[in-house]
Amino acid sequence: MRRLLPKIFRPLLSGKTSPFVFEPQEVTYPPNPSGINLYIHLPFCRQICPFCPYVKELYDPKKSAAYQRAIIKELEGYRGRWGEVNVESVYFGGGTPSLTPEIIGGTMEWIKGNFRLGSEIGAEVHPRDATDPVLKSLKGSGVSLVSLGVQTFNDRLLEVLGRDYDSQLAEEACQRALGAGFDSVDIDLIFALPGQSLDEVTDDIVHALELGAEQISTYPLMFFEYMPFRRELEMVKTDMPGRRAERNMLNAIVETASAAGYQRTSIWSFNRPEARRYTTVTKDSFVGIGVGASTMMGNYFSVNTFSLPEYIGGTEKGLKPALATKLSDSDKLAYWLFWRCYDLAIDRGKLKELFGRGLPFPIRGLLPLLDGLGIIERKEDNIHLTKRGAYLFHLIEKEYTHAYLERLWGACLAEAWPKRVVI
Repeated sequence: MRRLLPKIFRPLLSGKTSPFVFEPQEVTYPPNPSGINLYIHLPFCRQICPFCPYVKELYDPKKSAAYQRAIIKELEGYRGRWGEVNVESVYFGGGTPSLTPEIIGGTMEWIKGNFRLGSEIGAEVHPRDATDPVLKSLKGSGVSLVSLGVQTFNDRLLEVLGRDYDSQLAEEACQRALGAGFDSVDIDLIFALPGQSLDEVTDDIVHALELGAEQISTYPLMFFEYMPFRRELEMVKTDMPGRRAERNMLNAIVETASAAGYQRTSIWSFNRPEARRYTTVTKDSFVGIGVGASTMMGNYFSVNTFSLPEYIGGTEKGLKPALATKLSDSDKLAYWLFWRCYDLAIDRGKLKELFGRGLPFPIRGLLPLLDGLGIIERKEDNIHLTKRGAYLFHLIEKEYTHAYLERLWGACLAEAWPKRVVI
């Protein structure tokens, strides 16, 4: 049944049942007059974690220097087409961005000199890199928001994940980041880990709360077929929590964070009142810079090549996306509604402002039923997901990840320039 959720949910949002077809093609991105959101992928890591599905490379100084030049060249291409546009936000993800603070500094210096820059600048930080010099460097580059990839404060589970630090180092890293003067510090955790108990999940949340994080993100562990982690777990005969156990874990997270006064700002994140959110995925549109980065803008969704050498070489002669799909108006509306559900609220006034229309007819017809089932509640002109609705969307989000991202990313990892991907 869970595998059917994407097939059921997409027609409700867009009215379409035909697949997305990704192919190499020419794309144009008109600049968004309200501002551009940039995501910059820095793939380098000191080690490759077996549970990570993202594009990553072992750190090499020569490759790193060449990559820094390449992302500037990609940015220069946009500058040449757009001119001095507003950049509302910049997020550095990875990989391990904090491993190469010099790339963050150099890139931010270029952006400040070529675009009109806002104040939302985020960077992912590995606990090993949360030293005073690195944090000072990030702050000096303009970074205002950081997300610490702690994953768990449990030493046994850190070892299961193959992380190269212990809970004491993780705690000290959080303390330094929280004391460094950033606008907001997110502590990033993973739950539903192999062999993890409900008490261990609660202990992680309590620990992050006691440290005083402005935001706590709690993502369920998701396996992709191309990741080696599942095979490793099968070899050591470690069991994953079942669906009921995972639901109990999510409920415990919600209840513990709420009892501490934190607001649930998405299905998997919690913020102190008035704290700034660290969020890369919920933007209406964004431009991805770097190897494997995605762009959602104008009439297209596209991805850069997942091959580091091909990406670097491509920027020398004018980088083109590896794959792109053209979006209809209903596709763009469906995308917007999907991420508003992730944020747990749909503002119908904003929907009208952006798309000049109301909710799709199938959804409007379902509202009384969803209300009666306790999945949504309506407040003035907004639709909010209840706790039950948030759990349903937790399942939908997980299945969408497998049905769409896993298949697209898997194809892009298998070939630097895939011919065609249908999902």
